[in-house]
Amino acid sequence: MKRFLTLYIFLTTVTLGFAQRQTLKNIPYIDQRRVHYGFAIGISMADVTFNHTGKDWFAECPNLNPALCVGLIGDLAFTEHLSLRLQPTLHFISRDVCFRKGSTEETVKQDLKSCNLEMPVSLKISSKRLNNYRPYIMAGASASYDLAKDKETPLVLKNLDFAIHISLGTDTYLPFFKLCPELRFNLGLADIIDHKRKGLKDESLMQYTEAISSAHSKSISLIFYFE
Repeated sequence: MKRFLTLYIFLTTVTLGFAQRQTLKNIPYIDQRRVHYGFAIGISMADVTFNHTGKDWFAECPNLNPALCVGLIGDLAFTEHLSLRLQPTLHFISRDVCFRKGSTEETVKQDLKSCNLEMPVSLKISSKRLNNYRPYIMAGASASYDLAKDKETPLVLKNLDFAIHISLGTDTYLPFFKLCPELRFNLGLADIIDHKRKGLKDESLMQYTEAISSAHSKSISLIFYFE
């Protein structure tokens, strides 16, 4: 998270520094479109917070692995400074989960993989354009569906999750398109643990699920939009 914040602060400082100088405006009429499209690519760090029942095992995510996300953009402008954004995105996520048994040194590790199709809906509030830069803030909610999962593992996640998010970004006007770096914070609202484990063949794996009362997803992402 510190690396993401440092990189974003650096990018914002540089762009705002350039914005103070009077320069020729690139693509000056691009924001007059009521509807426009684009695509996005980025990296994210996904985490899970666990709440425990107090039974034997305790779970944590000791390491955060970078994940790739790619998506499409549909943007509907209401006014000069307010728009509605729909952004279907595919996330390829891998989380390292470590189970520890009480005060002993016994551990069990799991690579918790997900391929999530996410559908965020956001309101984007943009400032006044400064030469070729325009800072904005965006907030909204999303639903995501896990397209692939392995049932014979210590933990299995539910297919469906819901989350809220807030983003900070800057529209950067290049000669032929807009490049928009954005830092997004995502917080899951639903318990994502599959407690029922229907179709489980190895019943010994239930002890890990029974040790978790609930779990929620969270992530931080650095996304680049091309519009």
